[in-house]
Amino acid sequence: MTEQRSHKRRAPSLEDVARIAGVNRVTASIALRRGSRDTTREGTRISEATRQRVVEAADSLGYSPNAIALALRRQSTGLIGFYGGYGEWMNAHLPFIAELINGLQFGCVKRQHHLLFYTGFEDHTVDERYRILANGSIDGLIVFPAPSHIALLERLAHSHVPLIAIANPQPAIPSVTVDNAHGSYLLAEHLAAQGHRRVLYRCGNFDHTSASIRRNAFLEAAQKFGLEVIISPPETLPGNLTAFERELLQQPRQQRPTAAVCWEDMSAYILLQDCERYGITVPDDLAIVGFDGIETRIHPCRSLTTIRAPWNKVAETATDLLLDLIHGRGVAPETILPVSLVVGDTA
Repeated sequence: MTEQRSHKRRAPSLEDVARIAGVNRVTASIALRRGSRDTTREGTRISEATRQRVVEAADSLGYSPNAIALALRRQSTGLIGFYGGYGEWMNAHLPFIAELINGLQFGCVKRQHHLLFYTGFEDHTVDERYRILANGSIDGLIVFPAPSHIALLERLAHSHVPLIAIANPQPAIPSVTVDNAHGSYLLAEHLAAQGHRRVLYRCGNFDHTSASIRRNAFLEAAQKFGLEVIISPPETLPGNLTAFERELLQQPRQQRPTAAVCWEDMSAYILLQDCERYGITVPDDLAIVGFDGIETRIHPCRSLTTIRAPWNKVAETATDLLLDLIHGRGVAPETILPVSLVVGDTA
């Protein structure tokens, strides 16, 4: 019987690195720790020349520290989790989600952590989701919470898992978001300055906390600036004109709204397309404004008047604050980043 031989090579070990560098195992370990060039917690000091010799030995062998062993020794996985509660809408092809992901990735790289996405939990119970998210695989969790996940959030908020919410502020969880109220004020102020007096406000079909803040703040600002606001029912599909809106926009000019405020940019861009379909000229027949400042290819020929919200910075800031929590430092209950008005050619 022919003997079967394995051609799998043994991975280089820390002992191999130490032997080639001419140092002991402890010195080799210290030299390879990121940020430990001069000293360690134990007070052991190594020279730059020794550190460089160890690094070159490791490179020559193709040695990389074992992530599991490091996690056990440091009592840290080096992983930050991100959980979005909106199912199929948590899609990196959507500009808003892409901005969040970019900010999370940048924040993790900056702080030398890895990012783990949790998706596809639509068919899981609250208990199942909780067990997955709180099983010790991650050092902390950033959540983009949906209203339907309140029970899960409450359990996580009382668990050992450090937790930060983004976009939709939560009462029991430190949150990072943008100044939704001020953004809505800026939109009302801009439309009033343009001479508009009758405005259609388009709500989303998701019960976002941020959407409610935007709507309520706009109504308050509209009252200050003398704007009459018609609240449109939520769209069946995000952005598309509802039957109510089509009928409203077909009224005589003096009876219909002259501007539409969309609670987010995707709704505004799709409304632009619908206006073209129905022969409504923007901004002459209907001015359109959005919120978020998300770049998209849906309507590249038009420059949307909108509120620029720095969602990538929101996600990056959430990463920084989560790591503060992980390391035992306190954070504010809510961090709000400023927004700005971007005037395009739609209003």
